Amino acid sequence: MNYYKITIIMKGKKEEIILKGENKADAIENINSSNKYKGIVVKVEETDMPFEEKMKHFKNIIKANFSNKRLNYPAFISAMRQLSALTMASISLKDSLENIAKNSTDELIKELFFKCAEGIDNGLTLTSTFEEYEDYVGVLATAMIKLGEETGNLGEALSSLADIYEDIEENRQKFKKAMRYPLITLGAMGAAFTVLIMYVVPKFKDIFNQLHTELPLPTQILLGLEYAFNHYGPIIVGIFIIIFIIHKFLYKTNKEYKYKFDSFLLKLKIIGPIIKYSSISRFMLVLTELTKAGIPLITSLEIANGILENAVLREKINGIIKEINQGKTLTQALTQYDLLDNITLQMIAAGEEAGNLDTMLENASAYYKNQFDQIVDTIGDAIEPIMMAVIGGLVLLLALGIFLPMWNLASAAKA
Repeated sequence: MNYYKITIIMKGKKEEIILKGENKADAIENINSSNKYKGIVVKVEETDMPFEEKMKHFKNIIKANFSNKRLNYPAFISAMRQLSALTMASISLKDSLENIAKNSTDELIKELFFKCAEGIDNGLTLTSTFEEYEDYVGVLATAMIKLGEETGNLGEALSSLADIYEDIEENRQKFKKAMRYPLITLGAMGAAFTVLIMYVVPKFKDIFNQLHTELPLPTQILLGLEYAFNHYGPIIVGIFIIIFIIHKFLYKTNKEYKYKFDSFLLKLKIIGPIIKYSSISRFMLVLTELTKAGIPLITSLEIANGILENAVLREKINGIIKEINQGKTLTQALTQYDLLDNITLQMIAAGEEAGNLDTMLENASAYYKNQFDQIVDTIGDAIEPIMMAVIGGLVLLLALGIFLPMWNLASAAKA
């Protein structure tokens, strides 16, 4: 969601209001449909997130990282499937939400669904409550529920949402499985190195001090690390935590910072392709579901773009939407941007010519999912050389730092 400063003339006075919206048209529609603001819209311009919203995001970041509330994907998928079935069975939304909340053992889902039921009782939409929990459930859930409410097919939208989240969970599990061995190995090595620095190196410190000679660089590094860990350990950990929180805050609230960081991630050798293929696979999956439901292409692209978290990819999709609005076909617009490969472009072009775009989009989505699966399956092989280089570097630093001064002392004694 973007923020827009809307200037309106209301009761003869000019007022400025800041509203959220996916685009300018959405922001104008929001203010026109509001009973609170009745006037003539004079100007609409994109603006930064209000300070109150930034503080709200900051609080959510703190809660998300230091509380036990985490999205349990299997539980969330199950809840979406139940809500979809109850909605399609024409059971009232409020009763369905309360029933699922009472029977759920997950605290986040229980809290969210009770809050949704309360909101429905107060005349609010399901989307508005999910927006409050966007930091937990993600943008995709809000976008799909909003689509369901706007089209009147909430049950089908919830079912599609469950399918998409199942795909996301499958990808998450594959990625976690692929990363488990490298992370455990590096974690164990890092812990061992820290213990050696804090408890073993000090034993050699007195010996090094008695040499009264200039110590080699590896030894100086070890002694510097030992001093920092033993005297400033908690402060160092605190600094890393603060940096992490500031990063997440800026990533959520500062568009320029988010764009630069997302651009940096896409350029990384191993992480970049994972982000690109997983994002495009998810985007194509949502776009396929929307076009199959008969949603116009532009609207489908805008909604599917809303689920992308990478700002660079979102900018490209916005450019594609702009090209289509100027009269180009989807294939022509896609060729203007380095987003999809030639195989996918040929699929989409064939789909547009034959009139079965939704089928070709589904094939393209499956293609990108397979590409992502291949990357995840080989990620262990790609990371292993880096992991061995890091471990080798730590061992070499430790060995040289301890034994070089002793070798120098032995050489001096022989001389």
